[in-house]
Amino acid sequence: MKRILVVDDSNMTRKMVISILSREGYQVDSAGNGLEALERLYQTAYDLVITDINMPQMDGLEFLRQVRQESQYGRLPVLVLSSNSSPEEVQRTMRAGASLYLIKPAPPEKLLESVRALLKAG
Repeated sequence: MKRILVVDDSNMTRKMVISILSREGYQVDSAGNGLEALERLYQTAYDLVITDINMPQMDGLEFLRQVRQESQYGRLPVLVLSSNSSPEEVQRTMRAGASLYLIKPAPPEKLLESVRALLKAG
């Protein structure tokens, strides 16, 4: 069973994404910000991370940079799910090491299709 970490400061978004993924048989954990996500990542092996960008304490961009600095996470797929649709933000995030960038609200089918593709590639 594939294990996924969902990182978002919005409780509603976390619950929605967890529900979509759980129904498909994925084991899902969550974190409310980048710091909490790093703690979870250091304690548990994940097959995929889905993260927002705009979060308190440690935003998704800094979380992504820190993940990519760790050699054991160099190939970990990271899907960014953010409401920020500016081309500059998308480019900055992809340069920081995101595997894929989806704009919120992403339709459940698109989210699942992206998750399957990243897990297959990873």
